[in-house]
Amino acid sequence: MKTDKIMGKVSIKKDDLHKYHGKDQWFPITPVDADSEVQGKVHVEVRMLLVQQMNDGSPQHMVEVKIQECSGLAIISGSCDPYATVTMLYSNKKQESKRTKVKKKTISPCFDETFIFESGQRGGGQDRENTYNLVEDAPGFQETRVSLWHDSAGVFGNVFLGEVKIPLHDLIQPQEHDAWYFLQPRDTAPGRQQRGDLGTLRLNLHYTSDHVFSSQSYDSLRNLILQSTSVEPITGSVAWLLGEVVPQRQDVVQPLTRVFLHHGQVVPFVSAFARHEISKITDTNTIFRGNTLVSKCIDELMKLVGHHYLRSTLKPTLDLIFRERKPCEIDPTKLQQGESRDINLSNIKEYISVILKAIINSALSCPPVMCQIFSELKELANTYFPNEREVRYSVISGFVFLRFFAPAILHPKLFDLTSEQIDPSTQRTLTLLSKTVQSVGNLVSSRTSHPNFTESYMRRESYMREVFALCVTAKHVEGMRTFLEIISSIPNGSQKAYDTPVILKEGTMIKRAQGRKKFGIKNFKSRFFRLTTHSLSYSKTEGGAALCVIPVDEILAVERVEESSFKIKNMFQLVQPNRTLYIQVRTT
Repeated sequence: MKTDKIMGKVSIKKDDLHKYHGKDQWFPITPVDADSEVQGKVHVEVRMLLVQQMNDGSPQHMVEVKIQECSGLAIISGSCDPYATVTMLYSNKKQESKRTKVKKKTISPCFDETFIFESGQRGGGQDRENTYNLVEDAPGFQETRVSLWHDSAGVFGNVFLGEVKIPLHDLIQPQEHDAWYFLQPRDTAPGRQQRGDLGTLRLNLHYTSDHVFSSQSYDSLRNLILQSTSVEPITGSVAWLLGEVVPQRQDVVQPLTRVFLHHGQVVPFVSAFARHEISKITDTNTIFRGNTLVSKCIDELMKLVGHHYLRSTLKPTLDLIFRERKPCEIDPTKLQQGESRDINLSNIKEYISVILKAIINSALSCPPVMCQIFSELKELANTYFPNEREVRYSVISGFVFLRFFAPAILHPKLFDLTSEQIDPSTQRTLTLLSKTVQSVGNLVSSRTSHPNFTESYMRRESYMREVFALCVTAKHVEGMRTFLEIISSIPNGSQKAYDTPVILKEGTMIKRAQGRKKFGIKNFKSRFFRLTTHSLSYSKTEGGAALCVIPVDEILAVERVEESSFKIKNMFQLVQPNRTLYIQVRTT
């Protein structure tokens, strides 16, 4: 795929940004080259030395330059092998250069190398404060330049990464400069051809400046915010008032969510605010569908804690789509010349099956704090709408499908799921996938029967009929509801009255008798096992009474047992506080 070609750039000094706030302004577009596009910083120590000569005892001026380390250097062609050059400029126009060793494959190299430069002139003047002025006593030193380079074996040679210039006019002994310097562009080389006029670009800038004080300065405000969960009514809390008075709600959502999350109170915070909102609802179809404070806080929380979960669930399928780039347009009015709708339909069905399976199978990977939030929402739905069972699903699906998975599929770059340039055909594929995930999420929590729901949707987008025939099935709906039950289960083992166990796995395995009596027989028997979100149990036969029920929170570990222990393959042990259960897995 072709990469974008940079035409030019607009540069505005940081100190000048406030001058253009809220104004339309035309800015000249300037050329872009490797010498002007730099990033990162370098840690340099510069010290003047005055040493006594061995032969006559006269003082000798020297400058010691130590290159400590760098940070955030640019990556060149997928790699960065940096080294530094230190150049001393003398007053007689002469230069002396030295260089560090190359550090391989790092943008933050640690050099820790020191270089000594001699002035070649002796000075004996000493003032009353026992300091030596470099300009008066040894005028040879003018400036030190530290340049960073990428060591390249290419035909164009090493690549410039940036430089800093440190004037030495005012450096006096025994003073030293020890600081981090931002790398700067290199001066344009003499005779370099400049491109002609590249035009201008009109920008409308909005500049804000935030002043951040030390953490202690915010202690009183922080404490008031954290007390919001216990304030009655909740509308009198500081968090609520901030959400009402701040013009842009998103400006208060991010800091509120981060503060409560950092202090481990995000679940009580969301629960208290969600309780207030859901208590005012008269139409269950509108629960959390607006951009209220609590709904936006849950959105922000999912972005903060769910990023890894999103990547592990969606990225493999998205990578497959970007790699294959199969056409998936099924709207007859949008088909490109030469495309086959049947082939495209087969492609989109394949991707939909893969992504729905990935979502359903990801339930146990859902972050615990998200599970806690969803559990609280489910409890509120059961409390306020006990006769409407589907509400317990809609309060969760509205977030996890409509506000989490679907937007990430539609805009993967915004969720850091890809850095690919997305072409229009692939973007259309993502749109169809996102639309399908949203619709399945709506169906799971719908009070309308499957055929009626599908038919009402088809009246709007008839070309999706075959897609819905694939995914809007009892199997998929049940799978999605099981998914919602699992991610809204209490992760710490505590149970609520409404928290119905969800079967995760069941089947026949071989159990070793416990041998609880001193001379009991330790034989092996076939048992039917069932693992739910609450417990592991086994019975003699499927559907039979449970012989033993082990709560999940009493399972301390599950470990493989070596074959030599029982002379039997595929054994594992389930460790409990008072005993250990040995089980053999059947392979046929």
